[in-house]
Order: sequence, then structure tokens, then C-alpha cells
Amino acid sequence: ELVGDYAGCIMCDGYNAYSSERYPQITYGSCLVHIRRQFVEIVKSLKNGSRSNAAKAVRLLNSIFEAEKQLEYQNAKEKAQKRKLHLKKYFDKFYDFLDTILNPSGKLKKAIGYAKKFRTRLEKIYEIGELPLSNNPVEQAIRPATLVRKNSLFATTVAGAKANAIWYSLIQTAKMNGLDVSKYLNYIFSLLKQRKDVDVEDYLPWNSEVKESCVVAN
Repeated sequence: ELVGDYAGCIMCDGYNAYSSERYPQITYGSCLVHIRRQFVEIVKSLKNGSRSNAAKAVRLLNSIFEAEKQLEYQNAKEKAQKRKLHLKKYFDKFYDFLDTILNPSGKLKKAIGYAKKFRTRLEKIYEIGELPLSNNPVEQAIRPATLVRKNSLFATTVAGAKANAIWYSLIQTAKMNGLDVSKYLNYIFSLLKQRKDVDVEDYLPWNSEVKESCVVAN
């Protein structure tokens, strides 16, 4: 229901709900950090992890991120072109290395399988400059919502959970709009107390008057 008839790009991990079979009109990207993370965890679990195949995989992935930092471009189209010119060789080197690992097992087998499964999605960065290598900033932004979801399990009523969700949403939206949350809540409570007949848009965090009254002080 959320996706609807959207036909652009979705940046996601391996969650099966986002599939080309279910939404053939969508182009998918994949997070390179998710791939790297599985190899990093293997290195941490080994006594001599720095000498392992997983460690070499991490170093090869690091070279991709370093090459990305060196790119200079004016727009998304140019970024995609430069990625193909400067990053593709590092991607190819990483995947060629994975092919040299014979009979991997356990967590390493899983990490290699995951990396290979989403190679096609990763390579969309050569076509779509807006796709990032890492989805971490978005995941950090939605983390509070995930915590709220867990906390809401302890709500005693459905109505209470919905009320919590409304206020959490307002608070997070206020933060994203650069507002002082305390000032913002006091602002809307004062309007309610005055029983002013205003449109709901006048209460929302991106309203110009709200921003003027509640912006975080420098």
C-alpha cells in the first residue's frame, strides 16, 4: 500500500518484501555497508582475523568507499559516469576475489552469498547517481521509529499506542525541521489553550511562523 504505483528507485537491504517480482516497475539499489558488515563481523570473531579472507574482503570494500570520496562531479548523471570509470574496477576486483575462495562455509559462505546476490542492485550506481553506497544515514533517521515500535508493545490500549505514535511523529518531524522540541510543544499547547480557530497546517513543524518561533538557538 505504501509503494502504490511508485516507479522510481528504492534503496534497501535484503528484505524480501522489496522484490522485482512483486514490484517490477521499481529499480532497486543495495547498501554496500550491509555487505561489508557481514565480513567485518567475521573478522572480529576470529583470533587471527586480520589474515583471513574476510579481512581481505573488507580491505577491498574499503577501497571502493575511498574511491567514492575522491570523486568530483556537478550532477547525478556525471556522478554515475565517474563511478563507472573509477569505482567499477574496485567492485570487479572484490567480486573476482570472492570467486577465488573455494568451498567457503558458515558465516563466510553466507556473507559471500549475500554479496553476490545483490551485485546487480549494487551496480545500479553506474546508472543512477542519486543512489548512495551506504544507506546508514536513512537507517539512523528511522531508528527512533523502530524504538517506538518496540516500546509501543507495552501500551495498555490501542488508543494509547496511537496517541503515542502521533506525538512521537510530531517530535521527530520537529527535530528534522530544526526546531527546539520543547519550544514547539509549548507553542502548540498555547494555541490549543487559546482555542484559536486555525488550520492544522498552522501547527505543523515546517510552517514558517512555527519555525520563526521555535527554531533551535545557535
